[in-house]
Amino acid sequence: MSDYLGRNAHVSTVAAFGQQHTSVSMYSATTVVRAPESVVRGRWSAAVHGFVGEELLLNHRRSGRDLGMQLGVSRFYGHDAVLSSAHSDLQERLDGAIALPAHRRLRAGLTTTVAARRSGRGFSGKPAALDELATVLWHAQGVSGSLPVPTAQDGDAAVALRNAPSGGGLYPVRIAVLAQHVKGLAPGAYEYQPHSHTLLPLGATPAPVDLARQLFTADVELGKVAFALVYVYDLYANSQKYGDSGLVFALIEVGGISQNVHLARTALGMIGCDQGGYDKQTLEKTLGCDGTSRHVVHLTLLGHGEA
Repeated sequence: MSDYLGRNAHVSTVAAFGQQHTSVSMYSATTVVRAPESVVRGRWSAAVHGFVGEELLLNHRRSGRDLGMQLGVSRFYGHDAVLSSAHSDLQERLDGAIALPAHRRLRAGLTTTVAARRSGRGFSGKPAALDELATVLWHAQGVSGSLPVPTAQDGDAAVALRNAPSGGGLYPVRIAVLAQHVKGLAPGAYEYQPHSHTLLPLGATPAPVDLARQLFTADVELGKVAFALVYVYDLYANSQKYGDSGLVFALIEVGGISQNVHLARTALGMIGCDQGGYDKQTLEKTLGCDGTSRHVVHLTLLGHGEA
């Protein structure tokens, strides 16, 4: 054996590698636990499926000759599509909605705020003021202007513009608030309505949400978080225009909203952190999402830090 290994030194190298990287297997796609690294290594075998993300990237823009998106975009120049966007504020429910106070005018400089922004997890349990929540929400997704889009059917039609950019002005991402310690607001789940600057309770009566059952984290005392923001993507709100690229554009939008959230809370002297470890299905059930067309795609924890 030693003579054989002496003549074929590569065998020892392959054997050692195989012992250190046992997830290299043609069966990695069918194992109970598919860690990301096992999927990547499994790609060495043609029998193993790749990441769902890989499929998305391969399909969201197949080639310059794919006319699908061009047709979808051109369709939205039609008067009925324009009016649909212009009247989207009519989808908000005002019955039972809670009016939020006006947002604070933040005077911190942009460069100072950007440089000071850091993730913080040492929450103190100090309640947030209702106008602090309102200020974060307005800077994240509040309405700050309008774009006239007159048509023969409605000469005064205009699309309301928000503080975060959105592909085609369709705004498929909504923000849900899981309030725990907010002065003047009962603990529970709410949806932010940017056109009316209100909170709509998600349920007949607001009920406390146990964050510990929704999240997986070991470095945050969840009971001390003032409130959490949950980003919900409505697949059909923009995919009817952009097709498979709709998801990509929505995730870009989530990044823009999240950045505004962190800059606003930094200027307010609050702390916060993004949280990737959440139970998606349980959280969607809490928010009344179907998990098919409406999905939870991101979550941010906010509150006050230790003095």
